[in-house]
Amino acid sequence: MLQIQRSCLSLILFALGCTTASASTWTFASGGSYYVTSGSSYGNKVTFYQGDERLRTFAWSNTADTPASGFETAHIRRFSTGLGVCNRDEGAISDCIGGSVDHQVDNVSHQDLVLFLFESPQAMQALTIDPWGVWDRDVSFWVGTVSPTVTLTGATFGSLATLGFSPQVNSLNGPGEERLTIGLGGLVGNALLVAALNPADGSADRFKIHSLVTADPTTVVPLPAAAWLFVSALGAVAGVRRLA
Repeated sequence: MLQIQRSCLSLILFALGCTTASASTWTFASGGSYYVTSGSSYGNKVTFYQGDERLRTFAWSNTADTPASGFETAHIRRFSTGLGVCNRDEGAISDCIGGSVDHQVDNVSHQDLVLFLFESPQAMQALTIDPWGVWDRDVSFWVGTVSPTVTLTGATFGSLATLGFSPQVNSLNGPGEERLTIGLGGLVGNALLVAALNPADGSADRFKIHSLVTADPTTVVPLPAAAWLFVSALGAVAGVRRLA
C-alpha cells in the first residue's frame, strides 16, 4: 500500500508540473546534452548547452566541521548514466571516480547535493534518477530564486532559505535499480538543488541524475490552490506511514 502511495504521489507531481505548452529536456547521461567540464578538483563545474541556453551544475556535501555539518564544495562529474558526486570524505577523487558506489549522489555518512543553475527562471517539471545497483531512491529537492553567483559554502540545510531557496520537498520511493522519474510540481526558480533524502532514514539512497525537464514559466497553466493542498496532504500521509 505504501509503495502505491509513493508512486501515486510522484505521478501526481509529474502531472501537475507538466501542464505546459512546451518543455526542455536536459540529458546528463551519455549521448545527451553537450557539456564542458571546468576544473578537476573540488568546486569544479559541468556546464550543459542547448542552443542558446546554458545550465551550470555544481556539487556540495555537508562535510564541514565549522559550522557543524556545513556545506563544502565537492567534485561533480558526468558519468555514462548521469551526474555523480565525490565528496571530501570519500577518499581521493580518482579513487572515488573509479569505485563502484561512492560517486553516486548519496546520503551515506554525508549528504551530497547537486545545484542546477539556470540563466533565467524555469518551471521545474521532472527529474529522472538512475541508481547503479539496487538502492533506495528517496530524493529531497529545493527550488530557488538565487544570485547567479550563489555559493553554498558555509551554509547548512537550515540556512538555505536565506539564499533564496523554497522549503524542502521530499519524494519517497521504494528501492530498485530502474530509472525513476520524479515530478517537481512546476515550481519556478532559476535554481534547483537536489539531494538524496535529508535527513537519511537509515536506508541508503544512491543514484545518478540522468535528466531534468524544465519549461518556460510563462507557458505553465496556473493550478488551483486546492490541487497543491491535496498533494501536500498525500505527501504527509506517505511520510508518516513510512516512519510508522
